[in-house]
Amino acid sequence: MCMKTQNSELNMLDASLFRQLFYWQMANTKRFRQVFTVVFVKSPESPEIKEILLEQIRNSDLLFNFPTGEPDVILMANTGEEEADVFIDRLRGTETTRSYRVGVSVIEIRNGDATLEEILQVGNDSVNRALQLPGNTPYVKDRTFRKLERQCVRVSIIDEDPIVTMVIQKLVERVYIKQLDLDIRVFHDGQYFIESDWYQSSHTHLVIVNDILPRKNGLEVLYTLRELPNAQKYHVFMMTKRKSEAEMIFAYENGVDDYITKPFNPHLFESQIKKVLNRIYYG
Repeated sequence: MCMKTQNSELNMLDASLFRQLFYWQMANTKRFRQVFTVVFVKSPESPEIKEILLEQIRNSDLLFNFPTGEPDVILMANTGEEEADVFIDRLRGTETTRSYRVGVSVIEIRNGDATLEEILQVGNDSVNRALQLPGNTPYVKDRTFRKLERQCVRVSIIDEDPIVTMVIQKLVERVYIKQLDLDIRVFHDGQYFIESDWYQSSHTHLVIVNDILPRKNGLEVLYTLRELPNAQKYHVFMMTKRKSEAEMIFAYENGVDDYITKPFNPHLFESQIKKVLNRIYYG
């Protein structure tokens, strides 16, 4: 059983710091698709709500102390609204020890283009709507910012056989994910790929690479990508004619995300690509 440790006032920050930490979190959302949640809490009848909030939030959450009359704000990094439900349940558990009402608004943020002013406006409006509802801990979930902005994913296909690269490109082009654009480029050897600046952008990147290549082989390409500071943005498919279980295990242990054995089933391959793209976009 996981025991919750009591938070100290180190988890409570002045409202003036919210802008800086909010935009830092937004940068992670835009670059790495990291979801986070902002919770607005308002209790017109009691200024003591901050003490209760500190007892109910997690060690990783931050409570921002806004001026009297304004909602206090909790920033929950890497957290969706389902996880925020646990906080609401804990807060509702305090109803037996308090007589005043506490309104709550939960805003999950997936859209990296949202502005602080938009979030504050929606949060204020929604927490006031919550207080119009019955109960001692009324809450609403505002999903205005769950809608994702259009995203571009780069796809690199690396194989010396032009027929293989043509077939793979056609299969990838057939995959459709709403709000997702695929920018595809073909390379016929690993060295040419590494020497290009194509893979060094901030885009999420699918790399479909054969294990045997002229000059740098598939594993050398893999090692180059995994040594980068933003290595998590690359999803690597390794293609091979080999069927050795030991070689597959070795590749997985060294950073391969998916293994494709040639000759491959086109429908299965297309499904694998679609599954990965869905996970990249929707999390």
